[in-house]
This record gives sequence, structure tokens and C-alpha cells, in this order.
Amino acid sequence: MTTKGKIKQSDLSLRMYLDHKEYVKIFRTICGKEDNLSGFLLDISNEFLLLQLEGRDFMLNGYAVIKKDDYDSIRCGKYEKTTKRILKAEGILNASYSITTNIDLQSWTAILLDLKKNDYHIIIENINKDYLDFFIGPIKRVTKDSVSIQNYDPAGVLDIKPTSIKLNTIKNIKFGDRYSTIFRKYLKVPKSSK
Repeated sequence: MTTKGKIKQSDLSLRMYLDHKEYVKIFRTICGKEDNLSGFLLDISNEFLLLQLEGRDFMLNGYAVIKKDDYDSIRCGKYEKTTKRILKAEGILNASYSITTNIDLQSWTAILLDLKKNDYHIIIENINKDYLDFFIGPIKRVTKDSVSIQNYDPAGVLDIKPTSIKLNTIKNIKFGDRYSTIFRKYLKVPKSSK
């Protein structure tokens, strides 16, 4: 099968998973380490996938956007079907499956502008040389080449200056999860900026 044939087959599979509300596991290798995601596909564009994440203990917990060509494989096998069956039986699938915010999946810039407009705090994982870096916080500025977010640490202290991240280094953006939606209420302004 040609590469083009594989891409078409993959697009058909992705569309089927989306249309049938299938629970999937997306296998990814980033900087030589596994960085897998599990959940439900909510939207697909030519470039990106929007996934509603299943956290732990059979709960849907936030969303992730990844580039469509940035995963190794996708599985919807017996383990995933068991998880979907449990989520459905527990009423979680019917109660929590969806996203109420429109996210334009045409480019990282469009995605980030929609997330900023809807006041999400985001988690960005990006490649910094040969390791995966992590930033969390509110979006301050979006350009065609970069995004600036005001990162905060595990103590909830906001950085004084926003961190600029090049869009072409982003591996995923997560948002709407319990951690960032709850923690944002308890953030502290750094002492030197008061």
C-alpha cells in the first residue's frame, strides 16, 4: 500500500471512530518516550485531532489537540471497547461526552486564539532541544509563529513574565481538565510584581 493509501485508510478509520463515538488509544513516541493518549475523538481536520481525554478511574477529564501526523498508531480493540462499555453503563458517556466550545482546528494559531477567547488555561507540551517541555497557564498572546502563556509552578505562583513558545515545537495542547480549571482559582501573583 502506498503512503497515500495508508493516509486515506487512516482518515477513514479516524472518521469511523468519530462517527461511532469509539473510545481509542493513541500511541505516540516523543523524544524516545511513550506519550500515549486515550479518549474519544471529537473532531478531525486536515491537520489536527481533538480528543476528549479519559483520565483515570473512568472519568472524562479535559481535551487534547494533537497534530494528525504526530502519532504512531491508534487502537480501538477489546481494552478500549471494555472502557467504553463501562463509561456507558456508569452514565458517564452520555453525561460528559462533548465539547461546548467551538475550536477551529485549521492551525495552531486558530486553535490558540479560540482557547484564549474562551479563557482556558492550557497545558502545552513542546520539544525543547531533545526533551519534552511542559507549561501551564493562561494564554497572553498569540502570533502566527508563537504563543505566550503565563506559566505557573506547582505552588500556584505565576511567573512574572510570560513564556514564549514556538508553534512548530508544540506536541500537544490540553485544556478543560480538572487540574487547570480548579487550580486557576488559587493562583498567586509573584511578590516582585505587586
